[in-house]
Parts: sequence; C-alpha cells; structure tokens
Amino acid sequence: MMLRVLFVSALVLVTSGCGSGEGSDQGANTPVGISERPDNATCLAFNNTGSSAIKLTPIASGLDFSSPILMLPHPSLTNIFYVVQQRGRVYRVNLNDNTRTTLIDLSEHYDLSTCGECGLLGMAFHPNFAENGYLYFSFTENVSGMTSFVARFESADNGQTLRSDSGGDLLRDNLIEVSQPYSNHNGGHIAFGSDNLLYYGLGDGGSGNDPDNNGQTVSTLLGSMLRLNDDGSPASGNNVPGALPEIYAYGLRNPWRWSFDRDTGDLWLGDVGQGQYEEVDIITSGGNYGWRCYEGMHRTGNSCTSTGPYIAPVAEYDHSEGISITGGYVYRGDAIPGLKGVYVFADFGSGILWGLRANGSGGYDRETLLESGRNVASFAEGADGELYVVTFSGLFRIDPDDTDTDSDSVPELLSQTGCVNPDNPTQPASGLIPYTVIEPFWSDGADKQRFFALPNNTYIDVNAAGDFLFPDGSVLVKHFYLNGAIIETRLFMKQAEGDWRGYSYQWNETKTDATLVAEGKDVDYSGQTWRFPGSGECAQCHTSAAGFSLGLETMQLNRELIYPQSRIRANQLQTLAHINVFSAPLSDAHLANALPASSNDNATLEHRARAYLHSNCANCHQPGGTSQSTMDLRFSTALSSTQACDQEPLNGDIGVDNAKLISPGDASMSLIYLRMTHPGEYRMPPLASHQVDAEGGALIQDWINSLTSCD
Repeated sequence: MMLRVLFVSALVLVTSGCGSGEGSDQGANTPVGISERPDNATCLAFNNTGSSAIKLTPIASGLDFSSPILMLPHPSLTNIFYVVQQRGRVYRVNLNDNTRTTLIDLSEHYDLSTCGECGLLGMAFHPNFAENGYLYFSFTENVSGMTSFVARFESADNGQTLRSDSGGDLLRDNLIEVSQPYSNHNGGHIAFGSDNLLYYGLGDGGSGNDPDNNGQTVSTLLGSMLRLNDDGSPASGNNVPGALPEIYAYGLRNPWRWSFDRDTGDLWLGDVGQGQYEEVDIITSGGNYGWRCYEGMHRTGNSCTSTGPYIAPVAEYDHSEGISITGGYVYRGDAIPGLKGVYVFADFGSGILWGLRANGSGGYDRETLLESGRNVASFAEGADGELYVVTFSGLFRIDPDDTDTDSDSVPELLSQTGCVNPDNPTQPASGLIPYTVIEPFWSDGADKQRFFALPNNTYIDVNAAGDFLFPDGSVLVKHFYLNGAIIETRLFMKQAEGDWRGYSYQWNETKTDATLVAEGKDVDYSGQTWRFPGSGECAQCHTSAAGFSLGLETMQLNRELIYPQSRIRANQLQTLAHINVFSAPLSDAHLANALPASSNDNATLEHRARAYLHSNCANCHQPGGTSQSTMDLRFSTALSSTQACDQEPLNGDIGVDNAKLISPGDASMSLIYLRMTHPGEYRMPPLASHQVDAEGGALIQDWINSLTSCD
C-alpha cells in the first residue's frame, strides 16, 4: 500500500491565532503532540566537506541577483566584476565595498524573455578595451522568430555605461546573426582567446536528439564553435573541410561555459548531454566532437550518416551524478597550491564541483572537490587566476579550506551518527521531531518515517511560499520500508554557508544497523530493484528553488499526526509553533492553506492531480529549478501559467509526433503523462526510481483527459 494512502487523514485548517517564536499555546483547548522542544545534542550535520581542501566564500554579500549566469572581471580594474543576468541586466560590482551599479538592462531595448533558454547569455571585453571601449554581448532575441546575435557595443567611460545615439538607441554593430529553429540549446558563451580572436559557442538549435542533424552539418553555424575576427568576419585558419568559414570545430550539443587555460591556451568546454551523459572536451581546430552520433563516449540511437573521425571527450559522467554540466577553468591561481593545473567544473543540478587532474598517462582522473548543494550556473576567473562560482543563490570565491576535513568524519554505521538510538537504530534519537506530509513524493512504493533535528537555540525561517528554511547544522532523517521491512535510512544535512549534503545507509539483513553507501547503487529486494542514491543524486531533487527540504512546507504539514511518544493526535503546525521552532509567527496565509491529498476523493480531480505534480515534479519544475524546461508545476500556479499546457516540448517528443507537454483532453499526446509512465530512459522522475507509479499515472491521465482548454 502506498504511503499517500496510509497517511490520509482529515485536514485540519488552523486559525490565525497560532503563535510562534514566543512559544504560544494557541489557545488552552488546542491539542499539541509534543509538550516542549526536545534537546538535541547529538544529531547535527557532519563536519565533512569531501576529499578536497576548498570551500566557497560568499562575496558581494547583501546584493541579490536574479538568475545570474555569468561573471567576468574588468580588464584592468582590481576587484571590479560584471555580473550578467539572463533576462538582460548587467551589474558592475565593486567587491572592495560590496556596491554595484547597472551597466545596462538590455531588456529595455530588446525582447529577451520569450523562451526559457533565451536572453543574455554571454559578454566579453575586447583585448584592447582600454583603447577602443568595445565590449560584446551574446543574446537571443525575438525578431520575427528566435535569433541569436553577437553584437558589439561601446563604452566611453571605462565600462560604466554604454554609448547611445541621440535618440537613445544603443550603438550596436551586429557581427553574427543565427536563426534558432527551437527555443533551447542556444549556447551563447563568447570569449577572446590569446590569439585576440573572438570565439562563440552555439548549441545544436534545440529540441531533442538534434532532429535537424545540425551537430554534424557544417553548412549551418549551429552545433559549432566559431572563431571570428573582432568585427565578426571569419578568422583565417579554421580547418573544417567544406564548412562555413566561421566554424572552428563542430559536433556540439549545447556548450555551456568554456574557457582558455591561461598558461597553455587550451580551450576546455562543458557540453550538456541529452539524457544520459555529460562531457568535458578540449576543443581543437577542425575537431568533430560527435553529437548527434555520440553522447559522451557512447553511440546514440540517432541515425547518423557521418563517419567521423570523432574526438572523444576527456571526461564524462552519467546522470546518477548530475544532469547538466557547467564548464569551468583550469586553476592557475596561487591560493590553493594543490589545485594548480586542475580543471575545475561543476554540475548545475547536483552542485558538485569536480577537478580533472592529468594522470601522467595522457588522460585525466576526476576527483570530487566539493558538494556545494547549489545550482552552479557559471565560473569566473580573476586577473590573479583565482576562481569564482556563480550560483542562483549567490556569488562565491573558491578558497582553501584550512579546517580539518577528514573524509572519514562521516560515520560508517547509522548507529554512530547521533541521529538514532544506538541501542535500537530503527528508533530516532531523543532530539528528533517527527513529521509527515499530506502528499508524499513517490519512492517506488516505499513507506516512510520522517524526522528532523535542529541545533539547540536555532530556529526555522518560513518564506512567503511556505518553505521551511533550516538553520546550519540541521538534519532531515527518513526511513524507507518495503513490504514492512526497513531497507534504507537517508540523512540530509545542512552544512555551513547553506550547503546541503545527503548520505544513504543500507540496512543489514538482521535489521540491527545500517552501513554508509559511499556511491549510488542498485540492490534487488525480492525482485524489486531499489536505488540507493549517491549524494549528487540527492542534490538534483533537493533544489534551492524548492527550499532544499522539499516536503517541509506549511501546506504539506498543515495536517494531523498521531505523535509516537504521546499518542496524541494534533495538527503539526500548531505543535511546531507550540514548541518554538519557528523564528517568527506563521502568517494567516500559511495557516489557512493545506495541500489536498491526491487520494482524497472529496477534493476535485484538478486539485488532486495538481497536488501530485506539486509534490513529485515542482521541486525541479519551477522558476529557478534545475530542469531545462520552463514549466512551473507548483500547486499555486494557474494551469494557463504553467508553461506546460498546449506547449511544445524543448527536449524531444519521445517518438510521439505533435505531442505537447499537456494536450488538453488527450493524455496519449501529453508528455507529462507519457514520461511518468514510460518504462525506459525517458521516464520522469529520472532519478532513483525503477517502478512506475501506476496509480499516480492514472490520476494524471484522468485529469488531462478531463481538460477542455488551458484556462
């Protein structure tokens, strides 16, 4: 029996008298499940940062950025950086005093917001910027169709403003103009090499599996690395036979961030994969990097008439570790001697920072540097060679970590973690607080027990959306049961500076203890394959956009729970407020909302289906999420605003011609339903699951079939 059936109970909508922060009882007759906040001296986040000696130090503190996707230094001024936001605004940031001014907001001049992967995607300074004032932007604009441009602009005041004509229009020289057949895979990064030539990386034009074969077609600029003179004309020496003269290399799917090694001039590139592999390439003149014939080092199922030869990536990883590569830099700074010569890159979904180190045999070994728990959109390199990280939750500098980071600090046994009773690890430690949710996340039919632990004298913030924002040191604990037997316990821990890390423990056959699973693996339990996720997989679902903790939000916890110690049935929000875990009283809006359960027959079909999508899909599919699509599947978003109803897919139709994400009245033509119930590689959610949720699929099928429009 699935968990959402086991835990259905009447929803109690609490009133606005609920106090918090001061330990209010919310009325003498209000039942609470716990009389006082438990002391927690044992279940605290491990002091473990992985095998490396680096950390992320926040910079530009107090400055908020909206979808920052690039950061680059001023060509000559120390500690002056430019931060590029995808929707068009460029800030000039002074790290000396944490102030900023606006260089330009291109959205006031051009239409940059028509699609999710469009907008302002690249920026570069001319090598002779001090003399000519030229700077370059790469952006995708809607001009009778999506079109990617590289344009040259001018600054007369050393990069404080851009020049305009007498009518207020920006002085703009279009150097390259490329029509985009679809709304994704724009690439868009630009940079000057040591040869003073301008390089421009373009994706394959979008959709899924490169339907127009642009990656292997050299008569189009799509799917290629271009090399240009500073006026946009083709540079000499591009060596691709029969190709357009601008093409320097080809066979790329969606190059997302690339850079030049400042010592060697080598061009390192992260190419985003289709559904299975992400890759790192070193780009050379005339090279064919394989897409759409190859994804990473693996032959795809796409038809391919090209015979190569293909240049294999220097590294790859599969989607158990991440979902979207973010290319970085070869470290050439002085602050971290052990990182010298290492190529540092990351994954946008999992937040893991890796390093590629030459192994002396002509190849590279990949090592985990840091599990950041953040959506890494880009890297930056300062004039001194030190590296910076651009994330959707802030800007950071990569610094040496001088603390003791012994990787063995993660206990091997669950009984040693301090989060369970060491004499009976199936039971929680005394400092844990139990909770449950109205609409659970599908976990291959497993039942779950849930707890959280807070460091003493710390409190939970609650944002406007109702997400619980936990203090550093907090731990979420979840036991998983199949057929009544405990098989796994997961710990999700908030480290310093907001990083979250997950740890999975596998129970032994006697159910007396559980052992740490160092890397993700599949295990057979009576014919059912169960996935023990690696920490990178945890981070792909526990996104910053969803508040990391996922089910811990007010409308999910606004229900009763029979508390195991007291056996009292009480509303969870009232109980948590009573024991003073919130930093401030909950708002009336928080207290008035409860998510309907998908199994609640008293709720409407629409509400039941939207609740299911909220719990199972919206962690990635919402603004700022890790999905490559633009869908917003939160319960609070109107169907017409989800960017799903009657919308074309960005990443292929899995063989169903003319399918939409949601096709009103026809689930058989709706990719949300089809991917939920797909038995193979295209199924959603894409991670840590081997069993199709037949009941959930039937619910979504019925709902889509009932729709008559997107209103």
